Amino acid sequence: MTMTGNGNIYLIGFSGTGKTLSGIKAAERLQLPFVDMDEIIQYRTRKPIHQIFEEDGEDVFRKMETDLLKEIANKGNRVVSTGGGVPTVAENRKLMQESGVIILLTANPATIHQRISTRSNRSQTLRPLIGDNAPVEKVAELLQNRAEAYSCASESIDTEGLSHDEVGQAIERIWKQHSINQTS
Repeated sequence: MTMTGNGNIYLIGFSGTGKTLSGIKAAERLQLPFVDMDEIIQYRTRKPIHQIFEEDGEDVFRKMETDLLKEIANKGNRVVSTGGGVPTVAENRKLMQESGVIILLTANPATIHQRISTRSNRSQTLRPLIGDNAPVEKVAELLQNRAEAYSCASESIDTEGLSHDEVGQAIERIWKQHSINQTS
């Protein structure tokens, strides 16, 4: 059943928490379009993200994210997989809060490390801020550094031990509850 209203579902969290695959499952369940911000930026620039960081710098990449987020916020009714660093920019947090519900997907550092270490076939495996084979301590450190930014989420789903379909179901439940609260 398609949801009414025009808000987006923003999935935030660290790389390896399931934002893309769980987001696709949620979008299918809710019959909403799915948007992967990293994929759109790579498509538009014709460069992998690590190359954008190397050639243009992190500030240029973060501006691309903000510009894209503004486009998405104006469209509405989408399930959006954000890049892990999107919430680190205050303007992005405000945009998301004003145009939808923010759901934080979490996992412990060891699980994240294991997940990102085994994704060699995905285009996002080159993580410019932590590298491909970052030790679990580096993952934990970056998670700690982003804790305040990630606190902008109104809901959180611990993805430990859950399939992407189960996380998709949890996203759907949150969205339906959010939609009910918006209309009452």
